[in-house]
Amino acid sequence: MTMTVNTEQPHLRHLVLVGGGHAQIAVLRNLAMKPMPGLRVTLISRDIMTPYSGMLPGFLEGVYDADEIVIDLSHLARLAGARFIAASVDHIDPDARTVTVMGRPPMRYDTLSINIGSNTDLTSIEGAAEHAIPVKPISTLMGRLNPVLGDTSGRHISIIGGGAAGVEVAFSLKQRLPNCRISLFQRGNRLTPEYPVGVSRDLKSLLERKGVDIHLGQAVSRIGAKSLCLENGTEIEVDLALMITAGAPPGWLNKTGLDLDDQGFIAVHPTLQTIGHDNVFVSGDVASLTRDPRPKAGVFAVRAGQYLAENIRRQLLKRPLINWTPQSRYLALIGLGDKTAYAVRGGFGLNLGHTGWRLKEYIDRKFMTRFSDLPEMAAPAVNRSLVNADDDDPALAPMRCLGCGSKSGFQTLAEAIDAARVMVAGDYPDLAASTPITEDSSTMAIGNEMVVQSVDAISAIVDDGFSLGRIAALHAISDLHASHSKPASALAVITLPPAMARLQQDDLAQIMAGAMTALASEGAVLNGGHTAEGPAMQVGFAVTGTPLKGINPPAIGDGDILVLTKSLGIGVIMAAHGAGDRLACGDTRQAALSIMAQSNGDAAAVFARHGGFMMTDVTGFGLARHTLSLLERSDEGLSAEFNHSALPLIPGAETLIRAGHASSLDVMNRQAAPVVMDPLLTGQGLTPTIYHDPQTGGGLMAAIPPRLLDAVLADCGNKGVMAVPVGKVIADGLGQIRAVP
Repeated sequence: MTMTVNTEQPHLRHLVLVGGGHAQIAVLRNLAMKPMPGLRVTLISRDIMTPYSGMLPGFLEGVYDADEIVIDLSHLARLAGARFIAASVDHIDPDARTVTVMGRPPMRYDTLSINIGSNTDLTSIEGAAEHAIPVKPISTLMGRLNPVLGDTSGRHISIIGGGAAGVEVAFSLKQRLPNCRISLFQRGNRLTPEYPVGVSRDLKSLLERKGVDIHLGQAVSRIGAKSLCLENGTEIEVDLALMITAGAPPGWLNKTGLDLDDQGFIAVHPTLQTIGHDNVFVSGDVASLTRDPRPKAGVFAVRAGQYLAENIRRQLLKRPLINWTPQSRYLALIGLGDKTAYAVRGGFGLNLGHTGWRLKEYIDRKFMTRFSDLPEMAAPAVNRSLVNADDDDPALAPMRCLGCGSKSGFQTLAEAIDAARVMVAGDYPDLAASTPITEDSSTMAIGNEMVVQSVDAISAIVDDGFSLGRIAALHAISDLHASHSKPASALAVITLPPAMARLQQDDLAQIMAGAMTALASEGAVLNGGHTAEGPAMQVGFAVTGTPLKGINPPAIGDGDILVLTKSLGIGVIMAAHGAGDRLACGDTRQAALSIMAQSNGDAAAVFARHGGFMMTDVTGFGLARHTLSLLERSDEGLSAEFNHSALPLIPGAETLIRAGHASSLDVMNRQAAPVVMDPLLTGQGLTPTIYHDPQTGGGLMAAIPPRLLDAVLADCGNKGVMAVPVGKVIADGLGQIRAVP
């Protein structure tokens, strides 16, 4: 019996972070700077780019762009070695120690940290849910306010809520939109009741000098589409209503069994642990301290972050925890517009003007830098003394790509199969592999029935097991769609990284749930499979289908139009994200993941309604090699001429290519299908990288006769299917891939 030594550090405990608030990101930073071997960390957050509330006034005023005030949670999670799931939690069972995302299996945890903030209470005023824009969550506010911020007409904007946040928003909007009428409504008899009376008086005077209308002691009772109604019956015409009233906790907390205070916030000890569940930590607005309660303000969450990070580490290591005492005296800097700020500390306030703003900006940018400029973990160095100096094999890349970009190159695969076929053909001439590598799938007769088979596997291109399962299943099924076949069944082959059995079980449950949901939507059933343990997660499926009846695609001919059904750039985006380039930000990466999670079934169905066409799915070998393989099925002398400017790219992909990013499979894909670039393109500094970019879950490429093109494109448009003519087929006997302007 042979024994092998497992050199991988297995996951022993699971820390789940729900929400990406100010305190939670301190935990991620702490883990990035000081990792805990054996600890699996999972961050679950609805927002990928989380805004820093301290810089919101500057954004509203126009001082900052949106990307300057957000922290990329996916990037921070990667630096911390954490898995990132872009979703919302809708249930927590502290007794079973599980967290649930809607539509997914529960996920077990050993330690849980909740930092989800609060929402504006839209139930407190009639019509608010339908007609008002809530300030919280801030990420939603930023998206809904963008059209307003670009409008310089004299509109009437009302702000409901005269606390510090409402006052700052009033100053910022008046500075940004001087031609707009800004009105501030406060139920109480003075502004900013959380501050001393003198401060409230100063801020009121400054607002009035700016031209802001202030309505004190006038509570809003109803919000209409274009009006506000006050409790005294007065009705005021407004174009927009912003609600900046007291925050409310998410309603689903009521069903968790966690100990809540009278307002529904989670009650916590000074250690930030919940009452009755020592392995659950809570911080930020959603937490309610049983001792030393404080207002819901970011300044407290920021300070709590270091205690939260330390106590989570101590709890995992079974060490005594430390108490957090919120600061009783703190500096608050309120933006007044025009890059000025008012300072409040203790019982005193002072208009510091531009000096105050410079101080505020210094503090805010220092905070942002702490979570954006973290050192990258160094990749293990390759011993290049063992190879030739000019070798450019993907094995020598400092970082290997994931997903379909982690496969073997076309030439490597083709030559290996040919060598094996020669050996087998000598003894078993009737059984040697006959399906060429240029085919997407294999068709064979079983009795009187024809079946179509294919197999594909991808490495963990995404941390989210449910999404990974879905992407892997659709990626494999895509080969059947490209062959005009109806999916019927699948077998799974899954490799799980070393971990405690219960953690592997959770991984498997998430992956299988995502995969089975995707397969069911395609009309296919999972009939079984196999699991194994290895150094890295990998998910694959062998899929079987039956050919669609009445489909007889015409051979590809001169002048056929090449139509692509998904945008390109997945490989370069994921490579840049893996390299830590912030240009591959959360939204850009999420756009790539969304494309991977889209089925090619709808596009294939449209093509089938028009009789079917010769087509392929554009995946790991890139656009150029897959197109060449498609052409070679009809005639090895056919060439493809792509209109470079017509290629649909995922937003951000071109910028990353110009920055020098490329998949580790790029070199081998170039060798398998060189692209002849027009001098006008190379003169602009353009490279063929996009033609060799490996796509995980890429779109279909169909060769459509010109006489059918308009009808097919119209049908695609009616069905909501992307279909972009990107080039044409030329019968020139050269068998080339060319790119023209």
